[in-house]
Amino acid sequence: MKSVLFISLALLIIGCESESKLFSPGETESESNDAPQALNKVAGVSSAPVVASVVELGSVSKPATVVTRDGGESVLIGGKILWTFGDTFFNTKAVDGDSFRSNTAALANPSQPLAVTEPLDRDLNGTPYQALPFTAAEDAYNDATRNKYDRIALWFGGLVPDRNGSGLAFYKKLYVKGPLDFPPIGVGSAHFAPGKTTGARDPKLLFTASEPQFVRPMLYNGNVYLYGNLKYGDPALPFGVARASLAKATKRSAYQFWNGSQWVADINATVKILDRIAGAVSVSYNAYLQCFIAVHSEFIPYIGNTSNIVLRTASKPEGQWSAPQVLFTGMQPVGNSNRAGQEHPALAKNGGKTIYVSYYRPIGLQGELRLVEVTFK
Repeated sequence: MKSVLFISLALLIIGCESESKLFSPGETESESNDAPQALNKVAGVSSAPVVASVVELGSVSKPATVVTRDGGESVLIGGKILWTFGDTFFNTKAVDGDSFRSNTAALANPSQPLAVTEPLDRDLNGTPYQALPFTAAEDAYNDATRNKYDRIALWFGGLVPDRNGSGLAFYKKLYVKGPLDFPPIGVGSAHFAPGKTTGARDPKLLFTASEPQFVRPMLYNGNVYLYGNLKYGDPALPFGVARASLAKATKRSAYQFWNGSQWVADINATVKILDRIAGAVSVSYNAYLQCFIAVHSEFIPYIGNTSNIVLRTASKPEGQWSAPQVLFTGMQPVGNSNRAGQEHPALAKNGGKTIYVSYYRPIGLQGELRLVEVTFK
């Protein structure tokens, strides 16, 4: 499972602590005790953003049967926030006998994003359904092994609003072969109708195991930009970017790839634009800052994740991206390290002056997905 991806450093102090609370639009938060941090400038970005306050709002709720689930991507569709999660472990058996799901999803009101609801497989003390159902072949493989370290998994990369009011999701299909071994099978797409927590997968993968795993989406000016790891197993974790129009974002032939100077049809020409991203990353255009921002957990090669969430800025989706600068320090984990830091653009207020960032915090064998409010000066 992903909760053992990296060895915890356990050397950072707890940062930005406050009383846990639910988000409410327009409310005023007290400022963090941390000193404001100036973030470095990039070419084309007029001024460096400065953090004015950081407030820990609390953790995303989960059913009583769920011990832990990570990931935590979101999108606003049909007036609801659709949350998606990765591996979801239970303290009981589901009706089909399984003790975990590869992925789950839940809904929340935008004014209370921490309070989620979802269908359960029993009237009382039920377990969530899988958000991206397996195919018969995938089910057969997993049923044959019955081993959490020898299975096929489907892990979300992110979602964007589609043209018909639904949600377009991108996910990574992979093998789980051990606590630190997740060889890719490819990247696929799926669709979520408004108000639904179960999606419909497209039949063909967009990218295969030998190709870059473009799975982290951003929607901008009618185009979907997909960011992803260029080479599985590279300790530098190099990320490149692909793009296609939203209308054709589920067709492989529609994608172009950034080669460092222009968009081209050759996927093998894709160059590194980001690095040190251990899984989750969000990219969005922030109107208040007038630049693109990438948010992710800090990663130190050969050591692992720290409790820091970092921000990079750029004047274009493909960069040039600034070096990572600390946005805030998450609460100290218990056991393994924090991970999966990412922004939730649908929750932003005042044109992006205030943004909302989640991260996963392990607590022994359990864990929580926490939401943090960050306001810029």
